[in-house]
Amino acid sequence: MNIKKKVNIVGGGVIGLSVAWELSRRGHAVTLIERNADQSIAPVEQPTSWTAGGILPPANFELATDPMERFRGFSHQLWPQWAEQLHQQSEIDPGFVRCGGYYLAETAGEAAAMIGMVSYWDEMGIVCEAVSPDNLRTKQPWLGSWADQNPWIQEHPDAAAWWVPDEYQVRPPRLLQALVAACQKNGVQFRHGDSVSHLSDVTRESEDEPIIVCGGTWAGLVDVDLNLENALIPIRGQILLLRCESMNNPIVVNLGNRYLIARGDGHVLVGSCEEEVGFDRSTTDDEIDTLRQFAGRLNPELTDAPEIQRWAGLRPMTFDGFPMIGRVPNRHSVFVAAGHYRSGIHFAPATAVAIADGIENQPTFMDMTPFSVGRQQAHAQ
Repeated sequence: MNIKKKVNIVGGGVIGLSVAWELSRRGHAVTLIERNADQSIAPVEQPTSWTAGGILPPANFELATDPMERFRGFSHQLWPQWAEQLHQQSEIDPGFVRCGGYYLAETAGEAAAMIGMVSYWDEMGIVCEAVSPDNLRTKQPWLGSWADQNPWIQEHPDAAAWWVPDEYQVRPPRLLQALVAACQKNGVQFRHGDSVSHLSDVTRESEDEPIIVCGGTWAGLVDVDLNLENALIPIRGQILLLRCESMNNPIVVNLGNRYLIARGDGHVLVGSCEEEVGFDRSTTDDEIDTLRQFAGRLNPELTDAPEIQRWAGLRPMTFDGFPMIGRVPNRHSVFVAAGHYRSGIHFAPATAVAIADGIENQPTFMDMTPFSVGRQQAHAQ
């Protein structure tokens, strides 16, 4: 029988909120400490989760052997029911859609890389189909210009496209709002505007009361005694939000590390870049112009489409690419859930389950050793 506990969570992004919701659903008394004053502040001050695109690429837990892909697969299979339960409890639609995604290649090298990915997906039982220009034009009229009318295609004779039906998208701002509402309904206590510089700042009745550090890029700065200050590298990503009425169906289009996300209501996200600039969350005209040019190559209408907003977020990257999920060595009651890089939204349900199982000293869905916190501490020393 699990003993219900008082649990403290540091960080109110998607990971912290998801862990709080999972623990509260299991009957634990949760306090979430968030340095931002509230959830309605300006985007530049929002947690990184707010700034994410919200793409959930396909994965298969049952057939994957790589630990990261197994973790992704478990979270991917949780997402549909998890999103529905969240919608029901919060009464806020997080914008989860099984919209499918197109994967494009401009060059022979990109096409070869995609052929390798298609082969891997086939082994994983993930459907991925080559798409002809005619099918593109039929299924996505705006994307049809990419394959037929846009002179860009003439400059890229090796261009190719694939369709992956099991790609999801979610709208991160709505997701955060839904998680906050669901947590509040479950009795989670919020302490807004508190900055934790040491775990002693967290009020606890005893040292056995668990603390979970979920501060994203800032998790390594919460307490120097955790020896994680050099374990996370902030990687800036910039995003451009445009308005384009012709893109009125939800869809994801991927080209390398860049993407278009059509929300289905005329809003189109264009992203993203990877920049090591420390904790600078500002946007730059040069990168936004590059994103605009990228969007215009795929759909000429986006070249002059009205700009709704631009923003940047900081992805928390670890040295080996694996997030830190679990108990801190030699600190029985301290856990970390951070370092998810570009997959924080996607990994949120599985992370919540894994942390909650750890708090309850229960076996979880897979071996979490590859995600151990200790490996990061060893690297940081």
